Amino acid sequence: MTGRLMWNDRKQTQLDAILLYPGVTHKKLSKHKYLVSYSNRRWHLWPRSGRYQHVSQDGTASEIFMGELKEFYHRYITEELQLPRNFGKTWSQEDENLLYDMIEYSCTVRQMAEELKRHPVSVATKLAKYLDDENLVNRLSEEMFDVPVKELLGRQ
Repeated sequence: MTGRLMWNDRKQTQLDAILLYPGVTHKKLSKHKYLVSYSNRRWHLWPRSGRYQHVSQDGTASEIFMGELKEFYHRYITEELQLPRNFGKTWSQEDENLLYDMIEYSCTVRQMAEELKRHPVSVATKLAKYLDDENLVNRLSEEMFDVPVKELLGRQ
C-alpha cells in the first residue's frame, strides 16, 4: 500500500508520454527501473522517485539526478526545456571555489551561472548558503541577477 502513495495517475500519464513518444524505446529492468533510449541517448529512469541518470555508449552511468517526469520529458525527449548542463548536479569543491573567486571579481549572479553552467537561482541559493543569509534568494529578483554580487552584499 505504501507504494501506491508514491504513484498516481499524473505520474502514470507522464511515464506513458515518455515511453510512447515516437522514436523512444524502453526496457523494464526491474520493478521500478527502466532503460529509456531516444535519439542515440540512453537513461536509467526510476519513474516512482523521479530519479534518472544518463548512460553513455560505453555503459558508464552519470550521477543520479532528481526531478519530475514532466521535466525529464520536456528536457530530454521533446527538448523543449533548455536547462543549463549542470542543472540539478551536486556542486563540486572546484565549482564552489570558482564561485567564491567570482564574488571577488565582482561577477554578477548571471555571469556566475553562465560560467558554472547552472541556473541563476541555483547560484543564488549557493551564495545564500555560503554567506549564511537564508533570505538572500527571496530578496533577489531576476533584474538583480545582473548586479555584481559585491554590490548586492554592500561590499564594493
